[in-house]
Amino acid sequence: MNAIKKVYSFLEDFSSGIFFITGLLLMFYEVLMRYVFNSPTTWINETASIIVVWGILLGLSIGLRDNHHISVDIFYAILPKKMQKFVDIFANLVGISFCIFFIYNGIVLVNHTFASGQVTMDTRMPFWIYYLVIPISGLTFLIRFIERIVNIIKNNDGGQLDGNHSAF
Repeated sequence: MNAIKKVYSFLEDFSSGIFFITGLLLMFYEVLMRYVFNSPTTWINETASIIVVWGILLGLSIGLRDNHHISVDIFYAILPKKMQKFVDIFANLVGISFCIFFIYNGIVLVNHTFASGQVTMDTRMPFWIYYLVIPISGLTFLIRFIERIVNIIKNNDGGQLDGNHSAF
């Protein structure tokens, strides 16, 4: 099971990083072409923006995995351990609910844009390809919330593994 977690974490890191770095490199290329060679491109701004958004949305689950999301724990810290466990489970269930909402509406959006045949102005790329990241990132985020709940339930002292706090 640890090997699967390592491979999944690597795939999260790699995919998010590749999209993000590729988008930034494309933006740098556009700056060079526009200001150094005086030969701007028409497709880079649109493509680079979408690629960076893919990298960011795919990175959401990495932030949750590494506990880099903002949390307010002023009241959490003074709660008894049993209550902390309840708050952790509740907060992660709220996160799971959001992910289900995000995935569902992402699929609706992808289906709608696929059926309508909408394409982008500059690249003539179908919009559904750009929107496909929404349900994908929602699914990766959902997997991490489920993992957190499993860790909370397994850990009998009430907190999550690694001393992580709730998602609130």
